[in-house]
Amino acid sequence: MQESFIATDHGRIFARDSGGPGPAVLFLHGNSSCSAIFQHQMGSDLAGHYRFIAVDLPGHGQSDNATDPARTYTLTGLADVVVQVLAALGIADPVIVGSSMGGHIAIEVASRLDGIRGLAISGTPPCGPGPDVMSVFTPQPQMAFTFKPEFTAEEAETYARYTTSLKLPLDPAFVAAAKRADGRLRALIGQSFVAGTEGTPAVPFVAAWPRPIAVIQGADEPFFDNGYVEGLAWGNLWEGRVHIIPDAGHVPFYEKPDAYNPMLARFLAAT
Repeated sequence: MQESFIATDHGRIFARDSGGPGPAVLFLHGNSSCSAIFQHQMGSDLAGHYRFIAVDLPGHGQSDNATDPARTYTLTGLADVVVQVLAALGIADPVIVGSSMGGHIAIEVASRLDGIRGLAISGTPPCGPGPDVMSVFTPQPQMAFTFKPEFTAEEAETYARYTTSLKLPLDPAFVAAAKRADGRLRALIGQSFVAGTEGTPAVPFVAAWPRPIAVIQGADEPFFDNGYVEGLAWGNLWEGRVHIIPDAGHVPFYEKPDAYNPMLARFLAAT
């Protein structure tokens, strides 16, 4: 696994690259997480067959905090980071695997770049931008943490638990990731997303996009009702259905890799 820093005009981005011989697959993590959340994919046999790349988004993990937070810490700003990373790596036609916020970024990138071969999203309900987005999510205290500029130690632990697993032992690395994350991102992305000032309208985009989108959800998703994604119109929903993994929550690829990875392999083979 090769590790490097990629220069962008938003700051340096840390990347892990499997260097496999097959087509490129880019992994985008969620809010206040890091690329290590994809450890069960980056360390799998699949990574030897495809070029798996996982990045820490700006303000997360080993990447720099944004040099201009107001510009970078929006959905369109983060999508611009991804576009620059792909260009720096010479990748024109990846599949993008997005988790939670990473899935929203993946949709935004796909709306900009013609070469994206497919999307695989988990924990991402296509919605917004605009004030109606909050009606999609389950009203609970942990959801409010998503846009909170500062975490207490207890809040960081709670958010890490909800965004990794409510059943598995909590890995301290993800608590550290939540503490490390630049809280300005949470505040600014929430403001711009709810205000609807920028970004591709996600619902009509996924209804019209002709390339395959795999939606792989945990049955126990804590932040929204799976019925929402099952009820959307999709232009090309992979295998014609939302895939539900039992006994998994917000990040089924982390909690249940033995169930998730064969689905991912099948999806990649189809794209």
